[in-house]
Amino acid sequence: MTPDRSVFFSVVLPCRNQADHIGGVLEKYIPPLDATGRAWELIVVPNACTDSTVEAADAVAARRREVRVLENPAGGWGRSVLMGLRAAVGEVLCYANSARTDPALLPGLLRLYEAHAPCVAKVVRCRRGAPLREAGSWLYNLEAHLLFGVEAPDINGTPKLFPRSFFEQASLESSGDLLDLELMVKAAALGLQVAELPVEGFSRHGGKSSTNLRTAWGLYGGALRMRLMLGRALGVRRHCREG
Repeated sequence: MTPDRSVFFSVVLPCRNQADHIGGVLEKYIPPLDATGRAWELIVVPNACTDSTVEAADAVAARRREVRVLENPAGGWGRSVLMGLRAAVGEVLCYANSARTDPALLPGLLRLYEAHAPCVAKVVRCRRGAPLREAGSWLYNLEAHLLFGVEAPDINGTPKLFPRSFFEQASLESSGDLLDLELMVKAAALGLQVAELPVEGFSRHGGKSSTNLRTAWGLYGGALRMRLMLGRALGVRRHCREG
């Protein structure tokens, strides 16, 4: 399907092996997106799926012209998000987690974005009901602060909204779980403020979480590697901006 070039708000939604419920999840996005009063598109990115998620998403796209499906057979959370963002045509870009995000948040987040634009508007989860996850998230956010000076209590909180101009300037490249951190680090380096919408937390739409201790260690170690790779470049960029 040819993208509608009049779109204002583009939402990217990666999904993985959610064939039993993804159709219902996508349908739940439509009323809130309609309620924004803006022309929108929903770009669904099946992420190396081994079930019939693609077919279920295609069925929704066949009924609503605003819904597009772009398959990512290579896999990777960051790669899926970036694939969708690069295909998006909206002035305001967004990505979310298809397993946990409440679509009803989108109109409020868009209003928050417009009140502070240009900015990154995002959700911050106040409580998750899982002490180990909360402790792991706290450590990750602390690491981001110590390594990069990022002031954010929930680095991985989504949905995230931001202007197309930021996406084009930031040159995001993380193919895995570090994309959220890279985005927040580059937003800070470019002087883009962050506006946050507090929420209590999310329940899953279905399936089981793939996050585990190995995932956590990957994030912690990945943040250190990112500091080594980006540190000098970000320092130069800050110096140029302040000079």
